Amino acid sequence: MQPFTYSMLSFLAIFSLCFQFNFTNIFATSRFQLESKLHTNETDTDFIKASCETTRYPDLCYKTLSPYASTIETNAMELANAALTVCLKSAKSTSKAVQELLKGRDVSMRDGQAVADCLENMSDYVDEIKKSMVEMKDLDGPDFKEKLGNLKTWVSAALTDEDTCMDGFQEDSNVVKNVKIKETIRGYIVNLAELTSNALALITNIS
Repeated sequence: MQPFTYSMLSFLAIFSLCFQFNFTNIFATSRFQLESKLHTNETDTDFIKASCETTRYPDLCYKTLSPYASTIETNAMELANAALTVCLKSAKSTSKAVQELLKGRDVSMRDGQAVADCLENMSDYVDEIKKSMVEMKDLDGPDFKEKLGNLKTWVSAALTDEDTCMDGFQEDSNVVKNVKIKETIRGYIVNLAELTSNALALITNIS
């Protein structure tokens, strides 16, 4: 029995050491991976924050783009593409919100026409942003400067669409008489214009 007991004790001692060693290694590896991930996330968000400082609306820029940090990492093209994605989503939600705003309301023909014109401009805006996003996917290559120029042109055109939409909703405009409709739509368009301005700045930074 004594040799057997001694062997069992030896086995248990060795097993215990192996378990402690493996547990320590697993814990150390997990901790290293976690710290590396946190460091990477900090680096990514720092890149976004620094890039957003070059825009006219840095706080809005960082707020809307930081959720895309894991995709953007430290890539200027991915950052610009994320900015266009945010613009597209905002434009679609704005158009939907404006349409919902008019439901069940008794608006004048003049107000209704101004809103209809604005929605048409928003449709043009969406088309410009979509073209920009397609061009962004194939930006590399010998035609880089030409494609980048197209991007700037289309995003600038999108800004013009917003400006045209805003004509009837300025504070001193007499086109739209309904104050609530005017202020609500103006708020949507101003926010979209700021997002688009930021996107244009980030596209310019690529060059």
